[in-house]
Amino acid sequence: MDSWNRDIVPLLYLPLDGRLSFRLLIIYPGLLDEPLTTELTITTLDESESQYEATSYTWGSAESPLYITCNNLQLQIQRNAFDMLRDLRLPDKPRKVWIDAVCIDQSSLSERAAQVSIMHHIYRRAKTVVVWLGQADSYSARAMDFAATLDIDKYMREFVASHDKGAYSNWIGSKQKTYFFDAGSISKEGEENFKHLATSIVCFLNRPWFSRVWVQQEAALCSNTKVICGPKIVDWDNILALAWIMEPRKTETWPDFIPHSMNNTINNIEAVKGIQKARRKYFQNIYGRTEGTLSFEALVANSSRYGATDPRDRVYALWNVTTDAEEWVSIDYRVPWEIVYADLAQRFLRNGGHLFLRNAGKSRHEPDTVLPSWVPDYRHSRWAETTIICHPLWRAGGHSINALTRLSCMRTAVQPLPKHHRKNLQITGDLRDFKNPRKMLLQSYASIKCTMSDEIVYIGGFVYPETADFLSSIRDYVVMIRKDLDYIGTLKPQTYFNGESLQDVYKLTLILSSDQEQEIIGPDYIRDHWDDWVSWLERGAPDQGGTGEQTPMLNHSFESSAAMKYFRFAITRHGYFCLVPRLAQLHDEVSILQDYDLGVVLRPWTPPLRARKRDQGQNKAGNEVRQTTPTKYFELIGDAYIHGMMSNEARCINDEFKCKYQPTQGQWHSILEASNSGQGEQWRTLDLNGQYSRILSTLGLRIVNLV
Repeated sequence: MDSWNRDIVPLLYLPLDGRLSFRLLIIYPGLLDEPLTTELTITTLDESESQYEATSYTWGSAESPLYITCNNLQLQIQRNAFDMLRDLRLPDKPRKVWIDAVCIDQSSLSERAAQVSIMHHIYRRAKTVVVWLGQADSYSARAMDFAATLDIDKYMREFVASHDKGAYSNWIGSKQKTYFFDAGSISKEGEENFKHLATSIVCFLNRPWFSRVWVQQEAALCSNTKVICGPKIVDWDNILALAWIMEPRKTETWPDFIPHSMNNTINNIEAVKGIQKARRKYFQNIYGRTEGTLSFEALVANSSRYGATDPRDRVYALWNVTTDAEEWVSIDYRVPWEIVYADLAQRFLRNGGHLFLRNAGKSRHEPDTVLPSWVPDYRHSRWAETTIICHPLWRAGGHSINALTRLSCMRTAVQPLPKHHRKNLQITGDLRDFKNPRKMLLQSYASIKCTMSDEIVYIGGFVYPETADFLSSIRDYVVMIRKDLDYIGTLKPQTYFNGESLQDVYKLTLILSSDQEQEIIGPDYIRDHWDDWVSWLERGAPDQGGTGEQTPMLNHSFESSAAMKYFRFAITRHGYFCLVPRLAQLHDEVSILQDYDLGVVLRPWTPPLRARKRDQGQNKAGNEVRQTTPTKYFELIGDAYIHGMMSNEARCINDEFKCKYQPTQGQWHSILEASNSGQGEQWRTLDLNGQYSRILSTLGLRIVNLV
């Protein structure tokens, strides 16, 4: 695309001068089949406030571009932009719009950065923001018509109730919401009509616009936002209501007749909700008062859910949605995306925020990355495959700290690796030509506090979902479950450290101790439902559509946890039962990082051969030199569930008994004495039984260095 208009760029894109200067496009009137004639004009936001419309659309494919006449020149643009301009053209009068593909000189990196930095002003000061979802199809008219009939006030009240009182209250509130597929819905429409309506809505919500990261700011910043698809037009609030009623209250699967995956649709619904959260913050005169915050840290943590052509835009596109973004990142398209991601992670880490780790780790990195394992790869699109659904009550590492807390005892948490430990990176393109000290971040390690760690000594199997057919996958699940249970039957003692039987703990671990309502459950629940579920699997998992048989409740939880599909069962040396990423291996360590909600898997990192010689006391020639204790490094693999340790137990036990990592004999004696061999008032105060004393040697605060 950069070469499309190279010859006319100097003539068309005159320099932008002055405060908040930008360009607007005038679309001259015409009939549907007439050529598109337009004019670019330079103005300022102060001069043009409320006199233009800003557009939000997807760029689409660069293939088969089309021409428009702009300032008497032939300008080549993407087909999507062409179709939108044609739909927006009026038959009898000009229409003044802002469209990024035309109004910004896309060949100028400095202009792109400058215009992106004022984009919030462009959308906020527009008379209207026009969201163009594309041309009509057989589903869009039905979905738009249905959206126009929805009771906006009702669903807005449900949305507000679900998002105003903290994570746990939000989760409780969301369970009381309306859901399109509730029992009784079919009778209102008739079965065939209902199926067609449901299919139409899901197909509509899977239009590309919903999945793009830029729309998070474009649809959020103007109070008057209209949504257009073909000839239909509705207010933004109708789209929020439509997405809201399609979001399940609990662990669900789509009915068989729905042609789109639930994971993709849920991502798009989350995008709509994210936009609405921002709109509520900006337009409290319309939606009511809210105490909610728009943290850049929290917004960017979800950016891998969305699509972007340029990896930097997964960060830059959210810059204008929040008030604190400029504290974390500066928009500069000359900086390679790898440095943007690494620098942002370093800034979060220095201020105590660990939320970015939800996008970090080797299990979330794209294969071509040179990023250290502690740096998030916001490009990864396999959210459902790499993410453990975090229950609102989980705080494995203690209370999560917002990076904006600005810890008073800040310290440098990221440091360059010693020269002899640095990796040979395959550096190409922009990264190779980037001359800046921040490039060293790609050869650096992050020091993070760890409160518990233990080695994996048993690891279960997993199904290859890309290749296995449905029935063979079901058979594999049963085989792996039997194998795990047989191994567990050989362990002694047969009681977990929280007092539950090992058999029960294994079964609870596979479903993250959550039922289909995402309520935390215990052994009684698993005993009531396990046999029916396994029997159903052994019979080939007959579904409701084929036999009329109901899917067992336990299967919803099993599918939600992604056990044996994207995560696998593991046991550690001291008996922790865990669910770990598929990428995990024997001898990896299951750990808890301080102030991080979930457990993690760490892998001891083997430095290059030259570094091993140095650590063993040899120089390059192999001659002996003074030997020092080598620093240990780890790679972050991904998140983990650790049964019995997800509610801050590690930190509480550490604090109560002053546990030490690798304690001296005297320190170990003091720890055992303080813990009363698992007896005493301290354990009752912690609301833990004394069998937790069996894992005391895995606890103790230490620093882990992640490469």
